[in-house]
Amino acid sequence: MFAVLSAFRQGASRVLVVDGLADRLDAARRLGGEAVDMNSEDVVSVLQELTQGSGPDKVIDAVGVESERPKTGPGAEQGEQQAEEYAREIAQNAPETGVQGEQWKPGDAPSQAARWYVEAIAKAGTVGIVGVYPPTQSSFPIGQAMNKNLNIRMGNCPHRRFIPELVDLVASGVVDPSQVLTQTEGITGAVEAYEAFDLREPGWLKVELDPTG
Repeated sequence: MFAVLSAFRQGASRVLVVDGLADRLDAARRLGGEAVDMNSEDVVSVLQELTQGSGPDKVIDAVGVESERPKTGPGAEQGEQQAEEYAREIAQNAPETGVQGEQWKPGDAPSQAARWYVEAIAKAGTVGIVGVYPPTQSSFPIGQAMNKNLNIRMGNCPHRRFIPELVDLVASGVVDPSQVLTQTEGITGAVEAYEAFDLREPGWLKVELDPTG
């Protein structure tokens, strides 16, 4: 959701949002985004259709290795065909020792988002990767990206560089973070809040931790 706000803030005329959770798609619509449901639509075809065949000029990968494959709809069959490949990626990037019951469950298709956006993006487009990938992640359609002349920018954010500007934007009212906040918890409830967030429970987008709560 912050990617939607940031894209509009930086001058985007349209923002297309791909997700499979209804509450997140609804939130994206409320922020002015155009929602694409990966569990009911062919993602690449819809992105091409919405851009008159050219594809989006810019893409923000905000999911990283937590990417999921469609469970229903036209993309589900292709996901099934690639399930073995995805299973190898998961074994490489998220060994079973990292899973604790239902918590901290890795995405079941680590390279799914990358496959989609490299295929869908316009030629000479720009990809910004802010989603997290571990050093062990090696699956990326590099050949297709190179032949489309894509510009790829990625890396961990140098937070201290941007925090003063972001605080000013909030303090001046230019950006309203309450647009994406859905819960408020006390500091002592941080672990429980993160556990609920990790399970993708409906309605959990961003959580404010209130030190006075």
